[in-house]
Parts: sequence; structure tokens; C-alpha cells
Amino acid sequence: MKKETVDEAIDIYVTERMVKGKQTAITHFLACIYMKQQSWEFAESMRRVRGMTRYYIDLAKVMQNPLKGPEIAWFASMVNIAIYAAVLISIEEQRLLGIALLSGTLVNACYLVRSAAKKWCDLHVMLAIYEEIVQIADRELRELA
Repeated sequence: MKKETVDEAIDIYVTERMVKGKQTAITHFLACIYMKQQSWEFAESMRRVRGMTRYYIDLAKVMQNPLKGPEIAWFASMVNIAIYAAVLISIEEQRLLGIALLSGTLVNACYLVRSAAKKWCDLHVMLAIYEEIVQIADRELRELA
């Protein structure tokens, strides 16, 4: 079984699981795998699905920190702009500009927190779905043995 076929089956399961539910996703996932190869290749393909899914789980766990990407650079630039805005607020002639700059920075900070929380939640959902795929593959391998 090719890597692309395994990726396609995993993608089908993830998409179906998010939209239609667990039972429909399992049915379509197994149907996709059964239809893509010969019956004697099924055990090997399930081992490959299990291995690739565990790899995806490990990769997702590395990315689990929501501030481990462009968010940390965005946060650092917002801190610098907020400090500059505070300096501008202390100058009488530039107070309006400082207030506008600080309010924009606070709005962006709220958006950053919201997007980091969403990214963190989505990542945990993906981890749970990948764990389900590993359990499905283990169950199918036990039934074959």
C-alpha cells in the first residue's frame, strides 16, 4: 500500500469524523482501505496506517504549544508597539496617536489569544481523532489474527 493511499484514507476518516460522526467515518475509512488493495495486503496496510498515524500524533504533539510558531513573533512585535504607544501617551502632543496605537495593539492581542486558543483546541481534536484511527487499526489487526 502506498503512502498516498494511507494518507487519503486517514484524510477521509478525519473529514468524515468532523462532519458526519464516528460510525460513518469508520465505515468509509475501512471501505477506502478495503477497496484500494488486495485482501492479503490488508494487514500490512493497517500496520502502515497505524504507523503513519502514530507519526502524525508525534508531530502534532511537537506543535502542541500554541505560541510555537509565528504567534510568538507577533506577540513580541505587539509588546514593542505597546511600549512605544505608552511612550507616545506620555508626550502631550502625541497622546492621541499613542492612544490609537495602544488600542489597536490591545485588539490585536485579543485576536492573538483567541487564535492561539483555537489552534490549541483544534490540535487536541486532531490528536483525539488520530488516537481513534490507531484504535481502529489495532482492532482490525486483532480481528485478522
